[in-house]
Amino acid sequence: MHQRLEMRKQVCSANLGMVRIDARARSQSERPQFANPRPVTYLCSALSLVVLVLATSDCGTRHATLNFTAPSTATAGIPFTVTVTVMIGSDRDTIIDNRVHFASSDPDAVLPAEYYFTRSDAGSHTWTNGFILKTPGSQTISGKIIEATGINGSTNVAVAP
Repeated sequence: MHQRLEMRKQVCSANLGMVRIDARARSQSERPQFANPRPVTYLCSALSLVVLVLATSDCGTRHATLNFTAPSTATAGIPFTVTVTVMIGSDRDTIIDNRVHFASSDPDAVLPAEYYFTRSDAGSHTWTNGFILKTPGSQTISGKIIEATGINGSTNVAVAP
């Protein structure tokens, strides 16, 4: 006698922001058979707890940024000083050990080469007269940490002719 398989889905979801875990069974024979459905409930609760702990741990929620300190105005072709401080929340990242790369909306800008932050920088470095913008108008200077996707920052400078 042929037994008809009923297509059902049992879904246990822990959905926190962008994290989603699905455990699916496509047919009666594929699903684990429990005398009591509580083990599945406990499994879902345990998975939800693990996702919650990972999503709210220091590693998961505190995101570093680059804060730029630069003049709001500059004269085209004249060097100016910029300080970049790596922040985690409201605290300076004193153990940063990574490279920063600079870019600008000014195609003729003269920018510092990539710089490798070390612990001795204590999360901040100053480039004295290290930036030159040449195109008048509102220009952006940005930086990003090379080996850490998403750690970036920028500042706007009004460049006078």
